Amino acid sequence: MTIPEQDSLPGDPTREKLKLEALRLFSERGINGVSVRDIVSASGLRNSSSIHYYFGTKEALVKELVVDIARHTDIKRNRVLDELEQAGGPVSVAEVVRVLIETSINRPDAGDDDAGIARGYMRFIMMLQLNHLRIFNEAVAVENRWNSGYLRCLDHLRKLLPEVPPEILNQRFIFMTLAVGTALSAREASMEAATNPNRLWGTRYALENLIDTVCGMLEQPPSESTLETFRSGREQASG
Repeated sequence: MTIPEQDSLPGDPTREKLKLEALRLFSERGINGVSVRDIVSASGLRNSSSIHYYFGTKEALVKELVVDIARHTDIKRNRVLDELEQAGGPVSVAEVVRVLIETSINRPDAGDDDAGIARGYMRFIMMLQLNHLRIFNEAVAVENRWNSGYLRCLDHLRKLLPEVPPEILNQRFIFMTLAVGTALSAREASMEAATNPNRLWGTRYALENLIDTVCGMLEQPPSESTLETFRSGREQASG
């Protein structure tokens, strides 16, 4: 194996180029639809052993991308939460939902915050969670410290929604995560198709409406049917 000229260090231009191209390809085709050769070729490299040298395996590359995205998102999320808390907030469910959504997208005006993270990462994460859950779980288990901002958001939501039973609220958090991830994945695909703008995501109020929709999911009082089924399940568990 020919060793690349650059050392295998974080921030290495060749390593970062491989990661960015891999993320782009994975988001478009899925993990199984992308070969090591595809990634190397898209990166403009000739050495087919570059992936092995820098990451060991394609799966290890996938896991490193998951950690990169988690770190990137968590840093932004904690920064925004710090500012909100210093100002005495958040004081509404909408404020917390906005944090969760706006820190999950690459905004055109975000500047250097989004340097190093390619478009398509929401599709990549959702694809992993739906089709390659083992790889995703193993990646986040190694670096589980990069979800502190998400957990802080959930803590705020619990305080703001004391009337919803904790078990029901925790389930709604899962529904929220799936809904937001799916919506933002669709948004990514639409935003990249610049020659055919999507009527939904091309509107300026789409993200605001998504925030409203998620707030409705969380704030809606549980129906009598849900509560009855919930209580029945509790009684059966205790019996």
